Amino acid sequence: MNGFLAIIKIFAAILVLVILGALVFFLQKFREEFADPATTTSKPLEQIIQDNELVDFEPGQHEFNRGLEYIALQRLDEAREKLLFIQNLYPNSRNAPEARRILGEINLDEILSIENMSNKTIHEVAPGEGYLRIANNHQTTLDCIMFLNGLTELGRLHAGDELIVMQLDFKLMVNLTKKRVDLFHRDDEKKEHVFAKAYPIQSIDLGGLRSRTYQSKITRKLGEIEGRTYPPTHSKFRHALKVLGFNLNNRYVQFRPVPAADAEDPGQGIFLKNSDMEELSMLIRVGNEVEVKVTES
Repeated sequence: MNGFLAIIKIFAAILVLVILGALVFFLQKFREEFADPATTTSKPLEQIIQDNELVDFEPGQHEFNRGLEYIALQRLDEAREKLLFIQNLYPNSRNAPEARRILGEINLDEILSIENMSNKTIHEVAPGEGYLRIANNHQTTLDCIMFLNGLTELGRLHAGDELIVMQLDFKLMVNLTKKRVDLFHRDDEKKEHVFAKAYPIQSIDLGGLRSRTYQSKITRKLGEIEGRTYPPTHSKFRHALKVLGFNLNNRYVQFRPVPAADAEDPGQGIFLKNSDMEELSMLIRVGNEVEVKVTES
């Protein structure tokens, strides 16, 4: 009997200790919850900021993920807002190049969509009028007319025919440091050029250029097949390698596709993927502005 009572006393003592320990724990938590923050912060603010910077967090990651979600839901305006946020606030982040690429696809699709007629007009063909005159009068290209009207070839025109036309008021900005060509289009509401799309530069051969910004304009546009050149009005131009030429610091240089390994030396230029040159050839006309930014490496 005495042994049984001793066991009960031991368990009672343990229970009392557990209850006291729990009371002490909850009292401490209560003090932490309601204490003055200034008295509970043991680290200075600078140390807290430094500790947070050590956390593996990619700037703009949340916005990038949300942008992709909005694209999947076809909420493109909201997606564009998130991607622009990354471009403006975190241009050097890991997600910035891909955000810029996706943003460019969204922008250009909207610019070229025939559902968006704010930047396009309907041209009624006059008697004796041809494609070239229409393109020149509307400051566009033959390729762009074909694209917007779903044409595979420049067939015969008749008076009264209607064509969708779009003025190609684009500007090319070449950033040699970031190795990309940015396409900007004129926004009439903002009265300025705004970003449309970016094209990665595959290789560059411009010789020695001083660190400055050069202004120029597209002066030549042609197609190349086996060393021969064809103007945009020639039927072979559609199937040729596209080349855009301009003057840079008193020398002639080109935007052109990356040459094949066994091709002859194409000379100085800015080399892009063939598919990108095809797209730029449709969007760029003689007279469009070119800006080349050269900075110290």
